[in-house]
Amino acid sequence: MRILVSGALNAAFEAVPEYLTAAFARLGHRVALFDHRAYRLPGRLRAALPRLETMERRSLNARLLALARRLRPEVVVVVQGMIVEPDTLARLRDGGARLVNWFADYPAEFEEGLRNAPAYDAFFLGSSYAAARHRAAGHAHAAWLPFASDPERHRPGDAPASDPGSDQVVFVGSHYPERQILLRFLRGLPVGIWGPGWERAAGDPHIAPMLRGGALRPAAWARLLGACRVAINVHYGAFGPLEVSGDLANTRVFEILCCGALQVVNRQGDVLRLFRDDVHLLGFGSGEELRWRVETALADDDLRRRVARAGRDEVLARHTYAHRAASLLSPAVADFDSVAAPTMRAAVGGSR
Repeated sequence: MRILVSGALNAAFEAVPEYLTAAFARLGHRVALFDHRAYRLPGRLRAALPRLETMERRSLNARLLALARRLRPEVVVVVQGMIVEPDTLARLRDGGARLVNWFADYPAEFEEGLRNAPAYDAFFLGSSYAAARHRAAGHAHAAWLPFASDPERHRPGDAPASDPGSDQVVFVGSHYPERQILLRFLRGLPVGIWGPGWERAAGDPHIAPMLRGGALRPAAWARLLGACRVAINVHYGAFGPLEVSGDLANTRVFEILCCGALQVVNRQGDVLRLFRDDVHLLGFGSGEELRWRVETALADDDLRRRVARAGRDEVLARHTYAHRAASLLSPAVADFDSVAAPTMRAAVGGSR
């Protein structure tokens, strides 16, 4: 099958578009990847002169159509991509393509996604809460499709003895206030923190000893996760309102498990719809429980190995980008909707 994937690419950070494109290729499809954020002019100029932003958007849409004319795709998969205009989508459909959007992230561009969803034949969302909002808006073609992992890139490994991440509790992720507050509960434990923005916590006496570095390339953080004893995951908006977090299972849920690490994660709704607490991962609901979970895992190697192995087995069986690629190409609604249906109805009712 000929497939065109359109996504926002970052030269320093491979993500969903690249993982998905690789999965399509491994499944034997002919696939092309288009960067719908490949602006030719810097953002400061486009912000100062809206006319330039309009021109750049038109140029990107024209380049996408030009690629489609060469490839003649049977399916076009747009990852988020609200920059792809309705007229462009109509022309792609006129060329014989089925139009699919995987609106994987939340809350980025959510309201814009609600407006643009009817232009697609299928609209998949990374959060059950977000999918429920779409269904409530009358989008019968909307379905929940969570993030996933890439076993080629996310895999267990042994770090050399000199690696500062070896034999540690590891947190890899951007700085958010809720993460800083929760990680304070781990003071005194062998914790290493990597990620952008953590320089803001350098003056925090509980956090400063844990800071190891800034943003990492995916291969580097995958090595850390593959070699650590315990990996911490704290979702954006943890313990806040549903409309802030979307209740979604973030990318790290799947990547940590695929790397073979024991994951200690806040009990986000979608995480517990997909994985079993105390079987595939260890959940926590407070700072005190976070510390207890980490201390228990560090003291019990059998527990740590058993849960980490079960978590990786579950990801490989159901949550790789190859699984997601198959769902995106299927005319049937994703199986995850049946898993989430009762909670989705409750979430929508509670958000009114």
